[in-house]
Amino acid sequence: MTAGKKKESMDQVTSEDIKEKKINDEDLHGECKEIEQKEAVEPDGGEEKTELQMAEELWQKEKEELLDNLKRKQADIDNLRRISRLEQAEAREYALHQFLCKLLPVLDNIERGIESAREADDVPPAFVEGLEMIQRQLVQIFEQEEVNIINSVGERFDPNCHHAVMQVESEEVEPGTIVEELQKGYRHRQRILRPAMVKVCKE
Repeated sequence: MTAGKKKESMDQVTSEDIKEKKINDEDLHGECKEIEQKEAVEPDGGEEKTELQMAEELWQKEKEELLDNLKRKQADIDNLRRISRLEQAEAREYALHQFLCKLLPVLDNIERGIESAREADDVPPAFVEGLEMIQRQLVQIFEQEEVNIINSVGERFDPNCHHAVMQVESEEVEPGTIVEELQKGYRHRQRILRPAMVKVCKE
């Protein structure tokens, strides 16, 4: 091989080698660059951390929803218990109110019987004492249940607790004043068991 051909061959090989090496360098550079970009976007363990965080956030959200529902249910139960207690108390109060109303005529008749027995001459004192004992027992029961007599005579007429059956003229009291009580009235705590039947001075 002559020197000229040998040089030409060396130049050709060198050019091809350089070209191939350049292509390989570019491919390697491109792969490195892609790896760097991937690592920048998705660092080691980044995808696993994201999934773990998402699972933790979902669990936390579900826990908060369950706790919120539990609190709501507990509040509903407390409200139902409170309403039930109020309804039971109102039912007992209403039943007691009705029972006391039925006892009032019994007390009225006993008081009338005592007055009649005191006025009669042929009634034994022991009979009067027995009636008075029954009266005291009934009055004691009323007092225990917070039943009070409504004041009438000398009071200003109040349609909420007095029932006027008659109006009379009188110069001794102011108009609208109760001058006489015909039947006792009773109040059970804040409710009227029976209004007092009264006579009122004309206005």
